[in-house]
Amino acid sequence: MKAMRWTCVGLLFGTVVAGSGGRAAAHLEGACQASGTWQAAGISVDAATIGDEVVTIPRRDTVDWQGSVSGPPGVHSGAIWLELPPPFGTVEIDSWGGSGVTTSNVGSEEYDLPKLVPAGVTFTVAGEHHDANGTCTGYVNLKIDGIPLSSPLTWVSLAGTAGTGAGAAMLLKPLLRRAATRSVV
Repeated sequence: MKAMRWTCVGLLFGTVVAGSGGRAAAHLEGACQASGTWQAAGISVDAATIGDEVVTIPRRDTVDWQGSVSGPPGVHSGAIWLELPPPFGTVEIDSWGGSGVTTSNVGSEEYDLPKLVPAGVTFTVAGEHHDANGTCTGYVNLKIDGIPLSSPLTWVSLAGTAGTGAGAAMLLKPLLRRAATRSVV
């Protein structure tokens, strides 16, 4: 029984440590370019040059974006997605595919993130494009302007953390009680 308690505590701690890491830079790999400009905020991001900077964006805005590849793509496909913290996975923002000779594309995308998405937390937006010339992949880290406590999801998370801590304390309580009685004797 004692070994089972320590195993549970170890697994819980390992899950917290492993689930809290993530990428911390912008990166673009392949013969391509990608950039975006937030209209209201006046922020411009070039995925190839942003480096380690985490870009703080407003909760609501319109992004003028552009992407290009080095040569006529022929048959092509790709997608862009938001990487959420574990265990939530990814949410696809857009995808494309087909056949063509156009080497670039531009557009505007309006967004309005709900209050459930916490502010002040870094999220990764990643994408990839596959064509006859190869593959292009990239990502950029974004953070919503504001403080994390503005989201109701943050309060739910804090309550869950407190409950997990209480459960871990309950698992350790018999072990600590035995250790205290042995040292007294």
